[in-house]
Amino acid sequence: MKTLYTRIIVTMFLILLLSGAISLLVSNVAYYTWWQPSYSEKTERVAKMAESYIEEHTDLDHDAFYTFLAATGYQLVVVDATNERQRFGGEFRDETISDSVVQSVRNGSPYQGMRDFPFHLFLLGLFDNELKNTYGFTLENGDVIFIRPDLSAQIRELHLFVGLFFALVTLLAFGLIAISTRSLVRPLQTLTKATTSVAMRKAPEHLPVERQDEIGTLARQFQYMSNEIDRTEARQRRFVSNVSHEFQSPLTSLVGYAEKLSDETEGDSKEYALVIEQETKRLSQLTKQLLLLSRLDENPPILETNVNVLQSVSEVIQMNAFALDQKGIAVVTDIPQDAELMSDPVLLAQVWNNLLVNAIHASHDGGTIHVTCTLDPDLVISFTDEGIGMDEETKEHLFDRFYRGDTARTSQGTGLGLAITSDIIELHGGKITVESSVGIGTTIHLHF
Repeated sequence: MKTLYTRIIVTMFLILLLSGAISLLVSNVAYYTWWQPSYSEKTERVAKMAESYIEEHTDLDHDAFYTFLAATGYQLVVVDATNERQRFGGEFRDETISDSVVQSVRNGSPYQGMRDFPFHLFLLGLFDNELKNTYGFTLENGDVIFIRPDLSAQIRELHLFVGLFFALVTLLAFGLIAISTRSLVRPLQTLTKATTSVAMRKAPEHLPVERQDEIGTLARQFQYMSNEIDRTEARQRRFVSNVSHEFQSPLTSLVGYAEKLSDETEGDSKEYALVIEQETKRLSQLTKQLLLLSRLDENPPILETNVNVLQSVSEVIQMNAFALDQKGIAVVTDIPQDAELMSDPVLLAQVWNNLLVNAIHASHDGGTIHVTCTLDPDLVISFTDEGIGMDEETKEHLFDRFYRGDTARTSQGTGLGLAITSDIIELHGGKITVESSVGIGTTIHLHF
């Protein structure tokens, strides 16, 4: 199994190897394209100046001038009229040159060996110290001179070449590392998205379980963990559903008997019976909500009915008319008559009811609740109250199951209403946003 450590080491080695090879190639191309002609031209200019100078200022003492020219950083071979050679300055590694070249220079054609030096990947013409890698010209006395700078005079060109080489290595290595790092980071990003999906109670997708390194092992362990979480939650949902279903029947009986006791008794007994009735109804409501949550988790309903939003909201307002009248709360609606949703009528009624009941509990006596609907660009329904509002902590956990903030502790809620609302909105592919300030009121927006 390839470990991630080995993968990184091999990747870095290949990057350095590839960067060095490309940089060497580009540096050589740059030398043979730009620097070699310039280098040859510079030597040619020196040769022409030497030719002019020797004829005008040296009393034709050629050997003395050749010695002086060698001392200034050049190495040269002089072929006289009798084809005898003299070398001035440093030695050439190879002083072989054909007689035809010598004769051609003597006939007046300069020799451009430096300019025409052939391309070599691992050998720059700048550093090939051979006689054929020179500039050749002839003097009036018949001497043929082959000249090139001594290696000690080539430091500047060497700096340029080495500087270009390392600059290219650095840039290429950085670019290739950036590209290769993406291939290493991509599965980690996938795992990060997977953790977010699990946190949102969704199945992780596209895990790199096929990899044979540490990331693949982590992905397979993560997949196993996710499956175990799903199985555990499924068992919990079944347990809650079964218990809630078993509780519902005796609770219904208790509610009936409590109502009968409250009607037939007086004094303290009647008060106790009313408390029993109220708490039993709350437990009954809790079991109904737990059953609904289980149904939403295990068997999401099919949303294929056109529901008129105004009619659906109006029916829910009518259902809560008694609670509204008790607190003297008015409900103002601004919903287009043609606003429709493809949904389940019972689920939508549950959403409106949860939000309206919460708004009633949070509102002051004599307050107003506004229910509005906009259609552009998406359908957005908003419930706004002028009540006690909520703090930041409450807003953060508002849709958590069984959570009730400090401002809601006096109510008889179960802490499941908004959790159910959130699940239903997610079934529609929508989202919920909240605006609230303590003492000013709350607005909940449903985006479909």
